[in-house]
Amino acid sequence: MLVQVALIAFALSAMLSLVIDVGYARITQGQMQNAADAAALEGIRKRDVTSNAFQSDCLRRAAANRIVHWTFDDNFSAAEGDPDYQFGAGPILNLTDGATSLHGLQTATVPDAHAYKPDLQMNQRNEVYGDMVSGRFCYTSDPARSEGASYDVQDIVCTEPQHATGAYARNDFNPNLTSPAAAAGLGECPAPDDSVPLVAPLPAAGSLAGIDNSAFLVRLRRSNEFQDLAAQTDPDVASSGPSLPLTFGKATTIRSDDPSGDYSVRRDGLTVRATAIAAVRPALHVGAPQANANQVGVTPFALVDTFVPTIGVQPAGRGAGPAPNCAAGRGAPVPPACITINPATGVICRGLTCVGATPATAVGRFVANPTVISTVGRVLPASAARPCPVSSTGYGPVYSQIAAGTPRAATRVIGFARISLAQDLGSGRGRATNPCAKVLSIGASLVAASNATASVPGGLPLPITAQPADVRELLDKNRVRPGRVNYAPVLVASLAR
Repeated sequence: MLVQVALIAFALSAMLSLVIDVGYARITQGQMQNAADAAALEGIRKRDVTSNAFQSDCLRRAAANRIVHWTFDDNFSAAEGDPDYQFGAGPILNLTDGATSLHGLQTATVPDAHAYKPDLQMNQRNEVYGDMVSGRFCYTSDPARSEGASYDVQDIVCTEPQHATGAYARNDFNPNLTSPAAAAGLGECPAPDDSVPLVAPLPAAGSLAGIDNSAFLVRLRRSNEFQDLAAQTDPDVASSGPSLPLTFGKATTIRSDDPSGDYSVRRDGLTVRATAIAAVRPALHVGAPQANANQVGVTPFALVDTFVPTIGVQPAGRGAGPAPNCAAGRGAPVPPACITINPATGVICRGLTCVGATPATAVGRFVANPTVISTVGRVLPASAARPCPVSSTGYGPVYSQIAAGTPRAATRVIGFARISLAQDLGSGRGRATNPCAKVLSIGASLVAASNATASVPGGLPLPITAQPADVRELLDKNRVRPGRVNYAPVLVASLAR
């Protein structure tokens, strides 16, 4: 009977280990993954929040740090701590070493703060093993684990030489080996809750707008890789929480410590990691302008895709706008487009007049309801009469012919560009006194911090007769695939992995 009881107890320990040890490891990983996903999106969403690359880099890393704090906070007040609940990335359980290499007879204690509170380090130097890493993402369908030492020997990642090494080498993400440098006299980023002592446009070396900073990786970990460092933190670079100890699993046949090994699950516990990568992509949907929140949104007019690249793209500075008049703009490094609006028909013509133009021959048109052109894939509605606006700035829909030459052909919205429309102040031909005489420019292709998204509720608004080739053509134009018109798309943050 005693032998049977012993065998049953042994089997029960194995079952309890699966339920409890593996169970709280899975719950912990899910909690960490939610925080990593939100932080990665925040790192991209605020990539271009100012015209100073170093300042933007500090602000976005601080925002990612705070959003992880808020994920595991009960009242969103750092000053009050977490007095009522123990929200965190899994529990903390302290075990003594116990006896022998099997670690038997251990004593368990629970600290007052018994939930792990991640504190992502800023890693502004962009070390490849840091908590937050800026780089480039490239999709791979390889079902194997994307990160690990096995990729250390991979020569090319995302069409470039592999930059990462060791356990943090990946086959789908290449860290940028450089980061924006601070202006002279300034050091690294301040603490996440401190103000950034910069006023744009202070000079700073580097940029975040290129493809090598088009993705943002965030990792949370509970492991022993920093156990020899105070608070398991490599200051300003990386951090880790304590691993999750085995409890009932120690009463099973899991082998004892290997004296020659670096890791033993009996001694070191279960390692739990969560990694998320967000990347930029052209917006698929934009909202209406919000005057109270001072947010730009969809413009009441749309432009044809072949016309947009001929408009002068203004520098990345937030204060950039079109030249005040067409004549002055012609000799400028970034000439604007000189346009005229026909208020009776709502069509937009390039040039000093808009007589005899039709919606089919015009470069753009005003519509009666801008919300119907705020989503990629929408059919462009008929032009509508429109009193000429004083000015207009926002996310301008860009349209193009889809499936041309087929019965399914239609003119659809393919994306959005930053459009600025202002009065032409030129003195010739009465342009300054003509409310329909305008200058038009587009802004640089930057990430929208708000009011734009890569999600389309209910899917792309295509008819049931749409073919895969139609969808492919639409998305190829939206994403500016090779050979497609570059309309300087408004970019948004999207989870990539």
